[in-house]
Amino acid sequence: MGKQYVQDAYSGDGYGDGRAISVGEVLVPNPSDETTIDPDSYRDAVETSKQYYPDHACRYELQLKGSGATPFCRGGDGRTVLRSSIREFLASEAMHFLGVGTTRALCLIASEGEKKKVFFGLKKKKMEGDFSIRPWYSDKKKAMARTINEDDPRLAGYSSNDKREIINQYAIRAKAEPDSVIEEKCAMTTRVCQSFIRVGHFDLFARRVEMIQANSEAEINLRETNEYKELELFLWHACYREFHDEAYAPYYEQKNTKAAALALLECSMSKIAEMVAGWIRVGFVQGNFNADNCLISGNTMDYGPFGFLDVYHPLASKWTAPSDHFGFMNQTKAGFANFTTLLESLLPIIETSGGNVDVIRKDILTKAEVLFSESLSKALRSKMGLELGPQDVLEEADNLWKEIEPLLRLARADWTLFWRQLTYVALNFSSSSDSATPSVSKMMKMLLGNEDTNPFYDTLSAEQEATLKSWLEKWFKLLKTCHKYYLSQPTPRTMAPPCERMQLANPKYTLREWMLVETYSKANGDKYTQGDYSLIHELHELSKHPYSEGTPGQHKKYYRRAPDESLRTGGTAFMS
Repeated sequence: MGKQYVQDAYSGDGYGDGRAISVGEVLVPNPSDETTIDPDSYRDAVETSKQYYPDHACRYELQLKGSGATPFCRGGDGRTVLRSSIREFLASEAMHFLGVGTTRALCLIASEGEKKKVFFGLKKKKMEGDFSIRPWYSDKKKAMARTINEDDPRLAGYSSNDKREIINQYAIRAKAEPDSVIEEKCAMTTRVCQSFIRVGHFDLFARRVEMIQANSEAEINLRETNEYKELELFLWHACYREFHDEAYAPYYEQKNTKAAALALLECSMSKIAEMVAGWIRVGFVQGNFNADNCLISGNTMDYGPFGFLDVYHPLASKWTAPSDHFGFMNQTKAGFANFTTLLESLLPIIETSGGNVDVIRKDILTKAEVLFSESLSKALRSKMGLELGPQDVLEEADNLWKEIEPLLRLARADWTLFWRQLTYVALNFSSSSDSATPSVSKMMKMLLGNEDTNPFYDTLSAEQEATLKSWLEKWFKLLKTCHKYYLSQPTPRTMAPPCERMQLANPKYTLREWMLVETYSKANGDKYTQGDYSLIHELHELSKHPYSEGTPGQHKKYYRRAPDESLRTGGTAFMS
């Protein structure tokens, strides 16, 4: 994390598979005031363009992912298979409806092309449609993760809590690489975003500038080098595409590159921090959040080894590679590291424009560190319904998270179920009442749900039950204080009360991997059955309303803990 990669010139590092191709841009009509448009102006195409397509009009870049080989696919075939395409299509749409910045999926097309089979770019035997060979997990073995239990003799000298901690740590790391290669049908996704400008793009241009400086024996005028001019041009392009009003319009005519760079950093800092906090709020792990997979706009992209949490663990990640630095609760640090790379990439422009880079670097990173940390704290407070209240309550809310986190980790809590069940406690035991705190036993009963919705995968010990009851009492007391604070505001009706805000912070439905496996397996079909896309439509519809209660059928099928086998099976619990 934070390391500059020098293998390939693919957006600044050597991770990319080079399967994306930009095919065009859509400019959306955006007149500032339709009543001022003269119908006669339609005779003048130029004038019409100015009125309907001002500089700040919405622009969307279209990319094909998986359409074939590119100069950057490093010997691969440049294709995507139906399995990964379905995952990206559904997950990006789900992220949008969860309220977290993301690229969107315009369409998904399964390949019905010429009869051929592709193996790393080489044509093999003829088949119906396009197929590729990919490493994956065999049906026979399914690469079940190794497990240990408390009776393991190696754990004999540890306390019960320490044993659980070690077992959970072991489970997080006990991942297996694919044990076979399988034939999969190809597909192609069209994804859409305002732009796909990555932190890695800036890193690439900036390192070219650094190389010129390092390799020049004589003193050079950096501004006159092609490398510097490219970096500066890319800065203006990024400002225009992503932060037009904040970083482009005020500074472009004066060519004030220093001010533009600082404005871009300010905007990007806020957006990336907001996005990463949003991931943690909804239980999403990106899995490979390096600078190449980080858009400066703070939109989620590259849905590869991602996953929505089943079992909570701060280091949880689907990716089989050693990736603690991209683990669930470390994503804020990874986002900060990516922002640091963006800052370092723009420092040559700031320095050339007369800025004191040492002072500016320190000031911006200090501000960013506070912002990333506070964004995470705010997201966690929102899950408890405590993000709006007196300052002392906000501080107590932060402590509440620190108190409950060990229990969630050791008892293997389901991230989605725990917070949604807690929301039901808030909704059913009115925090607006002045009466005494309701029976903690009744709150516990509602929190623990039934056999399917109990948010803990492990049975709670007596000590853990006592800890949870004590925590519930403290939390509910603070929730009542926040409700009183809400009513004391001059215009409380303009915002929802705490329990309703909890409902909008804690989704009921997220796209768990066991849901997606069933969906893409059915869509792929087999040699006896044709592909069935009905579950794609079913999950797409479910993901449009993640905070609603859903239909009785949706509740029964999708609001439940993950099947035990899916927590240890290759391709579901972990993947390459």
